[in-house]
Amino acid sequence: MDEAGLRCPRCGSAACARQHAWRYRKRVTDLSTGDVFENLPILRIRFCKGPTRSVMPADLWRGRFTVSSVLETVVHVLCDGVGEALEWTSLAGCGEELVSERTLRRWKKLTISRLIGSALAWLGPKLRFCWSREQAPGEQLERLLDKLSDPIYLAFRAVTGYAVIDRPTVTGELVRPRSSARPVPGRRVETLSPDPPSKLMPRGAWWPRTRRGPPRDG
Repeated sequence: MDEAGLRCPRCGSAACARQHAWRYRKRVTDLSTGDVFENLPILRIRFCKGPTRSVMPADLWRGRFTVSSVLETVVHVLCDGVGEALEWTSLAGCGEELVSERTLRRWKKLTISRLIGSALAWLGPKLRFCWSREQAPGEQLERLLDKLSDPIYLAFRAVTGYAVIDRPTVTGELVRPRSSARPVPGRRVETLSPDPPSKLMPRGAWWPRTRRGPPRDG
């Protein structure tokens, strides 16, 4: 629990954490070593306040392959090309094609957008690493991969709630509720009136009750 960096939002520690349930990932493959993990257990815990949380392994994300092996595959894509990277990934499957060319291009895109474009803003100061547009991206990613470790993966997940190559999540406070009415082009958007609402009238009345005074002269 301490390595995962999970803390209760109420008491600020993990002392109140209780086991909630177990979930299992059907299959996770490490392309670097060829190791296959089947029915990988993931512990779900509950704090004294807030939703349940998952104690995720450091090298795991939403995909079916480990984070480090995905990044190493992207290094091969950037340095050697998609064809050479496909051949390299096939070694983990004993000649069987584990990933497609489309998957490699998608990994390259999400690595650039999520890791370099987003996660590096937090990782850079921690690792004393700065990305440069003037240097080869494959060589820079390889140096960054050498600096990444399990404690860094866990620390990043503890702060953000997702892995370094996962899609960033947005909390409910930042999401604006959508209106059921669709805007009509050319129609003025109605705004709330600054005048206070009128006083409540009794049921069935068309206007507020008033007392009738004496008749007017003339």
